Amino acid sequence: MASSIATVLRDNIDILRTSLLNLDIDLLTTNPTASPLFPYLTVITVALVTNTLYRLTRSYPSVPFHVPVPEESLPGWKGGDILKNPSLQDPARPDQIICYDPSTGRHLATIRAHTKADVDAALAKARKAQEKWEKTTFAQRKIVLQSLLDFILLHQESICRVAARDTGKTMVDGKFGEILTTCERIRWTLAHGEDALKDEHRDPGLLMFYKSARVQYRPMGVVAALVSWNYPFHNTFGPLITALFAGNGILIKASEHVAWSTTTYFAQIARTCLEACGHDPDLVQFLVGFQECGEAVVTSGVDGITFIGSPQVGAKVATAASYNLTPCVLELGGKDVAIVNKDVDLAAVVPILMRGVFQNCGQNCIGLERIIVHESLHERLIEMAGSRIKQLKQGPPLEIENIDCGAMTMRGRNEALEGLVRDAVKEGATLIHGGEGYVHPKFPNGQFFAPTLITDLRPDMKIAQDEAFAPIMAVFKFKTLEEAIAIANSTRYCLGSNVFSRNQKEGQYMMDRLKVGMSNLNDFGVNYLCQSLPFGGVGMSGYGRFGGPEGLRAVCHQKAVTMDRWPSLIQTFLPPVLQYPMNNVGDAIVVTRDLVNIIYAGWAGRMHAVFEILKTLLVGANQPEQL
Repeated sequence: MASSIATVLRDNIDILRTSLLNLDIDLLTTNPTASPLFPYLTVITVALVTNTLYRLTRSYPSVPFHVPVPEESLPGWKGGDILKNPSLQDPARPDQIICYDPSTGRHLATIRAHTKADVDAALAKARKAQEKWEKTTFAQRKIVLQSLLDFILLHQESICRVAARDTGKTMVDGKFGEILTTCERIRWTLAHGEDALKDEHRDPGLLMFYKSARVQYRPMGVVAALVSWNYPFHNTFGPLITALFAGNGILIKASEHVAWSTTTYFAQIARTCLEACGHDPDLVQFLVGFQECGEAVVTSGVDGITFIGSPQVGAKVATAASYNLTPCVLELGGKDVAIVNKDVDLAAVVPILMRGVFQNCGQNCIGLERIIVHESLHERLIEMAGSRIKQLKQGPPLEIENIDCGAMTMRGRNEALEGLVRDAVKEGATLIHGGEGYVHPKFPNGQFFAPTLITDLRPDMKIAQDEAFAPIMAVFKFKTLEEAIAIANSTRYCLGSNVFSRNQKEGQYMMDRLKVGMSNLNDFGVNYLCQSLPFGGVGMSGYGRFGGPEGLRAVCHQKAVTMDRWPSLIQTFLPPVLQYPMNNVGDAIVVTRDLVNIIYAGWAGRMHAVFEILKTLLVGANQPEQL
């Protein structure tokens, strides 16, 4: 552990030394705000102070543990046969998953695909372990999460390299999508998770004033997460963190596209962490396989399901889960927009749009699939974005330095993407750059699609309706706010949205009218870094939420409980006129009528009702039952 800390410190010192060599000391000391490094130094200072305060005030310890890093992710590794036209499955061996690096075609491993028998065995193990786990305290669960967080901080380079090797993403994309998001999920859960799951007291109302009412959040038992391949570490550990903190066990069915990283490293991190903290590692079960495996998980009898994937598969998951009435949270992708109003500073906005479109080669559920720009800024935005896109460097991120865009993780996507672009051009769109697969001269077996810029699009084009999940900046023009809103709402996907406008009123006006689950003003995707917020969409983007209190409670049974507030003074008493068998139903009807009036009528009606009830109880109402 000491050597790992030393390595991290040495790397950061080298970065700082390089920065200082290029620093204009005179400018920084005489006019610090004018120095180009001032914003970075400010962020670093705030982060260091915040981190120091956090570590000084936290009240839960951490347990160190070690997990070997796969050889294939180490610097300089050149092993593995280069597969020509690689495929995950060999028809001659359908029970095996062929794992390879999509940016090079290098073979990584061949792994047995899990079957229904494996799923059943995994569920039995998780249920047994969960019986003990649900009895743990929040303090014990926090030790596990803190230990996991500290491991991630010390080994973030290894985690990103493993993810890069299996998906073809760049290291920077890994830092954003794998590390930063996971660390923030853990931090929020440590800080606020216990409060979210504490018994929540509710107003019992005037009728039940002598009762206390509350909601209890209790673990479901063993839940399942069927997660996508685009961020194999975060998509695995996000639901794991939530499930464990709520007291559940979990089955994680990872995509066959990331079977190597999941089984050889990420699963070992979770299980070793639990074991080091004194808990049964069988609490978490990792499964990889094809359709049979996924179907077996959904129908296995787990107590809750989270699914991240396409609407087509999501509908099948919901249908299969309905046979056991298993509750589901479905996140089914998006066609997210960025509306660029006429008053923005493009010099500040374009870099954000570039990150939103080309992060992870566009393979993001909340990636910017549509840029809707005011017509007065259209030409300048195309010019600014186009010059940047043409300079993007593409290739295998662990083989070549300074890569901006890595590979497409799924094989066979290029033909469909080229078809979207080709059809749009036939219908009047203008292709500025890219639009086709890219064959790298040194790595011809890599799976690349060229960064693309296309404009003059209309909402009725196929490229405007289908989720591309690719490095394509698709640009639309608008004249009025209403037109921008109409374009944004023209797709069946309703996940996230982003509006850029200096005029806060106009920005808020547009956001309020977007039919989506999430919106950001003057930023991209930052709602996911606010882990206090729920994440999810509406329409074909799914239902249910993960993240925030809503996400924790989604993996809990919500139990309504009432108790006597003053048990020695007052308890429920049923007067004889209302007790079975009833001697005079007419009197019972009068009493119940007046009881309703006492609670809900105006003051005159309440006084009259009290008098009527007392009269009925003492001498009877003498009103026959109306038949």
